[in-house]
Amino acid sequence: MATMLLDTISRNRSFWWDRARCAHDDAPALEAVIFDFDAPLAATERDAHMFRELIWSLHCGDIRVAVTAAGPRDWVEPLVRELIGDGVVEVLITGDDVVRPKPDPEVYHRALCELGVGPESAMAVEHSPAGFHTARSAGLATIVVTTLGIRNRDFAGAAAVLDRYDGDEPLSASRCRRLHEQWWINRSRLSA
Repeated sequence: MATMLLDTISRNRSFWWDRARCAHDDAPALEAVIFDFDAPLAATERDAHMFRELIWSLHCGDIRVAVTAAGPRDWVEPLVRELIGDGVVEVLITGDDVVRPKPDPEVYHRALCELGVGPESAMAVEHSPAGFHTARSAGLATIVVTTLGIRNRDFAGAAAVLDRYDGDEPLSASRCRRLHEQWWINRSRLSA
């Protein structure tokens, strides 16, 4: 009887960590990454290699890939094929596909719509202050990969600001997931 009473008491009492909700439970899963193709994505052959590694890491990690660019489709499509290859980019939004170009967020809204995901489940990779602000106005967590001319700009609110795709910890599907999750956790803490 005493054992039964003790067992009943222990089932009804718990420690705070047994009851506390993990902040990670509220973070939406990363389903897609949208790349800006308007800035130089790969200044060197090494950059191009690391960019392709990231794209394939996302593809193999079941994270969908989209590309946006201001140029016309007949100019952008061959560049995407040359740098990335066929069959990896699910959605390509070009200047031909939108009425209002950047800095209007229509390009991102269109990409999200064609991917079938909301902004909470996607992340943008941008290369300029204007692109960063456009992605943020679309509600996207954003990674900024800087170029020489913009390294010292303010990118407050970015999920990460990186000099290259292959820094101390190269960008990969798992790192994008972590950065996306952390960005949403920080955002929910700030809005609480």
